[in-house]
Amino acid sequence: MNGTDSIGEFSRTKQGAFNEACCVFARSENMARLAEVIGMSPTMLRNKLNPEQPHVLSCVEAITLAKVSGNHTIVNSLLLGLGVVTAHITSDSTEDTFVQSALENSIYSGELSRMALEYAGNHRLTRTQKHKIIHTAHTSISIQVKLIRSLEKLNQGGCLLKAIEEAADANGLFVSNINSEQ
Repeated sequence: MNGTDSIGEFSRTKQGAFNEACCVFARSENMARLAEVIGMSPTMLRNKLNPEQPHVLSCVEAITLAKVSGNHTIVNSLLLGLGVVTAHITSDSTEDTFVQSALENSIYSGELSRMALEYAGNHRLTRTQKHKIIHTAHTSISIQVKLIRSLEKLNQGGCLLKAIEEAADANGLFVSNINSEQ
């Protein structure tokens, strides 16, 4: 196989993945509401998400749809073609502790294990089954990133000690800095 053939094959398979992601997105979201929010007619949005139509979703439109809907299926399908996986971190998750993140991760790991056992005998997965597994895996990845962030926050050294001292001070407690190496 020469370079042109492999690029052609790459383009064909990635276009197929993009088309499938657009179809999944269109079925799972309220097109009329999204179209109104992004300032597009519902018919045009449906056409852009339908691979059988000549209208094509632009890169900016794909990102806008992901931002507005919280559904990153289309963007994830494009980046996966480059070997990149995204990890969506919600703004309300920044205060999760290491323990919370580890326990939440075990829930999704268990769910992925359950799905693997459930679908183990299948030679092919339905589109719905495939995207359910992908969604669960992406959620698990996001939680693992939250776990890493919580560890980084925990190990900020002086910041952590200062926070403990401030909390103790506010509650009328005394905190001493004990060095275990002395």
